[in-house]
Amino acid sequence: MKAILNKGLRITGTAAAVSAMMLCGTMLSGCDDSKNWINDGVKLTVVEEGDLVTGKPYKIKADRQLQELSADHGEVTTVNPVTGENAAANEWFYVFSEENFTSYEMPDSAAQNEVNDSDEEKSSLKAFTETFHATLADGRTRKVNQDFAITDPLLPDQWHLWNIGQNPYGVTDPPLKKIDINVIPAWRVILPEEKKQIDGSGVYMAIYDSPVDINHEDLKDRVYDPGIPGTADLINTGLPLEILKKNAEFTHGTSVTGIAASSGMNKLGGRGVAFNANLTSFAKDNDETVILGTMLKMDHLNLVNASIGDDLVTYHIPAVWDLFEALYENNIAFIHAQGNEFKDGYDKEDKPYSLSNCLEFHTDCEFKQTDPKSRYPFIINVGALNSLGEKASYGSSGANLWVTGFGGEYGADKTLTFMSSSAAMVTTLSSYDPKEFEDPDKDSPWRTEDNKYYTNTMNGTSSAAPSVSGAAALAYQARPDMTVSELRYLLVKTARNDKVMPTLALTPLEEDDYFYDEKVTLDYGWQDNAAGYRFSNRYGFGVVDAEALVKAALECDNDPVCAGMKELPEKYVSANENPCAYTDDSKRLITCSFSDFKNDEGESLGKTELLVDALTYNVSGMNYLPEGIIESCELAASEEDEEETEHNVERKKAIFEAHALLELTAESQSGTKSLLKPLYANWDYGSGFNIPDDDDDDDDDDDDTPEGLTLEPMDLATSAFYQESLKEDPDKKYRLSFRSACQIDVDDLNENMHLTVYGRKK
Repeated sequence: MKAILNKGLRITGTAAAVSAMMLCGTMLSGCDDSKNWINDGVKLTVVEEGDLVTGKPYKIKADRQLQELSADHGEVTTVNPVTGENAAANEWFYVFSEENFTSYEMPDSAAQNEVNDSDEEKSSLKAFTETFHATLADGRTRKVNQDFAITDPLLPDQWHLWNIGQNPYGVTDPPLKKIDINVIPAWRVILPEEKKQIDGSGVYMAIYDSPVDINHEDLKDRVYDPGIPGTADLINTGLPLEILKKNAEFTHGTSVTGIAASSGMNKLGGRGVAFNANLTSFAKDNDETVILGTMLKMDHLNLVNASIGDDLVTYHIPAVWDLFEALYENNIAFIHAQGNEFKDGYDKEDKPYSLSNCLEFHTDCEFKQTDPKSRYPFIINVGALNSLGEKASYGSSGANLWVTGFGGEYGADKTLTFMSSSAAMVTTLSSYDPKEFEDPDKDSPWRTEDNKYYTNTMNGTSSAAPSVSGAAALAYQARPDMTVSELRYLLVKTARNDKVMPTLALTPLEEDDYFYDEKVTLDYGWQDNAAGYRFSNRYGFGVVDAEALVKAALECDNDPVCAGMKELPEKYVSANENPCAYTDDSKRLITCSFSDFKNDEGESLGKTELLVDALTYNVSGMNYLPEGIIESCELAASEEDEEETEHNVERKKAIFEAHALLELTAESQSGTKSLLKPLYANWDYGSGFNIPDDDDDDDDDDDDTPEGLTLEPMDLATSAFYQESLKEDPDKKYRLSFRSACQIDVDDLNENMHLTVYGRKK
């Protein structure tokens, strides 16, 4: 399927800004309620309204016979460029040029650090005057000047969609121009067979989050009920005001949903990335096996957005893992927020055992491969970018990261006096007057009566994930039968790295460690793997680009790599005995090497070469011995008491300290390295800290953990070796190295240690 792009003319001279407020009916100068405009004897009428941003054509009609009609800043044609419809006599189709957005320059007065609230500054973002040139039947020409505006009044505030350096938020650091998802060109892609533009139509998305306010004015038309019996307490439950009065943070799911797919061209609020997609809300306060199982019962589900996760809650539930496997096999993408604990992982109030070494060395404070949502190898984990084009200050990193979306920062939060401020995200808030609950925007200069159902304070990887989900929904519209493997590949192929976006530049982070008394690597920065893909723990493969993603999806069949991902990958597991051994006299260093790969039928890899789609290392046999370079090793190696005792409290502290000083480094056969678990990242594994509740309503105090919860297997994933080769080679092996302040029992490690590789034969 080939795509066609609407094209037009660049604004020249002193043309006014395009970014705007509500479309005034038919774009009358002065924005009254008339459906006509008359200028110098020529009368034009809007027959069908279009959209400036997407280039949806306006159909206009003249009151008399004209030889020709043209425009300064767009194209006027007699054939609808989307549907192919021929205009009737004295009718034309008008398309506002995409270049008017890409080349737009913000007026200096409207891009200052202060909030843009003067009439002059506001008008610079609202007004656009098009000049039409009408050639009469007798050859005379007439000009018709007309005001235009964007249909969704808050879209100009959504920097993640269209970043022109606007600052209605009152932040000290305005957005950096063009740091956005590049979705306007994607919306202008035409699917000629369907005679539609890209907007998410026909795509079904589940929002796995706090209950979504399905009555919100900008969401209610997007809500889809899959009609599954017995799910009234699980699906599309809505958000009662009583809940918000108790805790305003329950607007979270509504704000997430708005970023992904709030309605567009409805003269309300802003616009979602996939503004015509279908949405189903799944309330997260239910058993995860029930939620995932219900998703699998939906007839049309394409993808799931999960802006949720567990902080320092490491566990494994086989039934949940199997359901993620089923989602993948049914081509339902699961897009997950990586987390916001880059700094906050050290938190003595909520995480009393965590250590602060990470703050000193400016590295991630929390290891994020905890629950199955973050560890399952085919889940798309998303990091966060701010409006300045840099990793968001809070954004968790990791080897399991796939791509980066748009999360923003804290906005004009006056309590954060220790740091400069940059924009958060503008999205949906609730359908209730925020005076009825704790309004997150109450102190923001952005808040007005007109935008009371919206917020400009949403942030986090919770915001970044739905921006990626929205872009993925557009790709699903372009390629309805897209597999999850294809989507993952297309995200990698089209992501923008530091070579495309200089603001993403990184340098390897090395420090002299006083525990080990040697130089250690805390971050490798950007690296090119052996397959030619550029990866970093802080951005994954880079920042999502909606236009490039949609166009690549349309061309998947012409891309041999993409076309080869229609079938599920094969799975091979290493079977060599005792893969791990100490590599130094102090027994603080261990290296595990993997070979003898076999599939589920017991067939050896042999001479076959596999291209890696995903891989995981099972580290569930990792137990400490009493010896080491820190005093707490003996406690870390001790057994846990059955009852909560002072010993258990001290044991948790000791395990946290030992884990903070644990480093896991993976290396591929090609020599690419991946920092699987960096030094100083807090991790609760095996400590017994913060075991999750079972989410049921009974009073069973004897069994308050989810059914089937275990620590085995504990598979850890890295994305860094994507599309590299796996083959049996006695001289070159995949390896995993441990550096630990406390000795690790290598015999226990060897009982479970193996490498699982998913890939396709070369």
